[in-house]
Amino acid sequence: MSAVIETTGRLIVAIEAIARANEELGELATEQRIAISKMQSPDVAAIVARQREVGRELADAEEARRRETGHLCRALGLPTGASIADLSRAVGAHDREVGQALAEAAGRARQAILDCQKRQRVVHAAATGVVAHLDGLARQVMARLNQAGVYAASGSLAGGQTPRGVDLVS
Repeated sequence: MSAVIETTGRLIVAIEAIARANEELGELATEQRIAISKMQSPDVAAIVARQREVGRELADAEEARRRETGHLCRALGLPTGASIADLSRAVGAHDREVGQALAEAAGRARQAILDCQKRQRVVHAAATGVVAHLDGLARQVMARLNQAGVYAASGSLAGGQTPRGVDLVS
């Protein structure tokens, strides 16, 4: 049974890495929302680069989780798609503390994922608001350039027209 305990230990490490990555992505989402609201493009770019790095770390941790879950399922004689709850109960039958540690790690990861998703929804809403604002400004400018006949009164391109330049004299 030491192989089961060792595999469970590696699974716990992978799940904890997933939790840490999601916690960091959540923090980055909060930073990103602030940078978007202040329209600080260089800060947003740096945050997006860091999100890519953390995303790679998360993908690696998720791959390790899948691999170790498969090993543990085979070692315990459980179906390949067994849940973490099933695994923690089966491991708990061999070593209660290790089974409990697995359940706690999974709970922490679940909470981190939900929090990250919540923060990312806020960023999405903020970004959508900024894009709508910029679109409105662009439409106002285009409506003012209506004299050239390129734009309709709404600020959108007039039907059949192709912009070739801007009349700066009028």
